[in-house]
Amino acid sequence: MRLIRFLMIFMLAIGCGDDDSLIDQISPSFSITPIPIDQVSSFIPFGESLTPTQQNPAIEYFSNQSDIEVRAVSDGVVEDIRMNINIEDLEVWIKPSNNSNWLIIYDHVLDINISVGDQVDAGQIIGVIGIGNRTELQVNDDQNIARCPLQFGTENFVQQHINFSEEWCTAETVIP
Repeated sequence: MRLIRFLMIFMLAIGCGDDDSLIDQISPSFSITPIPIDQVSSFIPFGESLTPTQQNPAIEYFSNQSDIEVRAVSDGVVEDIRMNINIEDLEVWIKPSNNSNWLIIYDHVLDINISVGDQVDAGQIIGVIGIGNRTELQVNDDQNIARCPLQFGTENFVQQHINFSEEWCTAETVIP
């Protein structure tokens, strides 16, 4: 009987413990485009074939200008900032919350003005568009499956994209 009472108290204590260890499965919500759509000159759709064996795991935005600011598409916490391997610009990794199972990757960003651990708000400037006047928006789940960013967009976010083109995503998911 003491063992049962101990186990019940132990389980209750675990259940009432710190929730930081719980995974936040709430999907991100994108309300702001990473660069203003009126500054987009062209794009490579999510899911587009890059090679015979690789599909694009992001939406890649191109501009005719090199000084376009890259904005956070949603609120989140900066998890990592890393140099790209083959291009002299950066990747910024942001999670909607510290315990989120979602990862938002902004690739090809320069002049970063945020740091790892910073809280960012939707619309906040995180840097400027990278080498080749481009930036990418990628969303991965905890299984490292990339998903079309439009799946996470508010009505306004999606409509801004559709007003430019209806061909932003050629697949729903991609293995990066």
